[in-house]
Amino acid sequence: MRSIGDPAFFRLFELLMVQINRGLTKTRWKYDGVDFERERHSATGPKHGLTIDIFTLTREGRRGWSLMVIKEYWWVGAESKPLKNSRWARAILGQRGDIVSWLKAQEAKLEHDAFGERAGASDAAAENEPPSEDTETP
Repeated sequence: MRSIGDPAFFRLFELLMVQINRGLTKTRWKYDGVDFERERHSATGPKHGLTIDIFTLTREGRRGWSLMVIKEYWWVGAESKPLKNSRWARAILGQRGDIVSWLKAQEAKLEHDAFGERAGASDAAAENEPPSEDTETP
């Protein structure tokens, strides 16, 4: 992730949401010192509809910051055919560098957890495998 709002940022944001609020069942939660809030606004008519999800991330304290992430979904017609989806993010308060540092730390945790689980699974599988014919047993 190079900056807030680039494609890698949104991939990380989606992964983070899956890990800490799967299915977006909560509207407010706290994770690793950051308060999360999610609002959803919808409007529908006979010819079109719109849903906007607004995520606000806030870190209190001396080097506090606030980040807003917006996701818009538009559709048209009686069949609700998708028309356009867009997303954007902006730092509202604080230093962008502090926000990016926190996000990169989350990215490192997610990578560590993902690779740690895979490594642990392959180690366990290797322990349960019978020795190959080429292996000498004492």
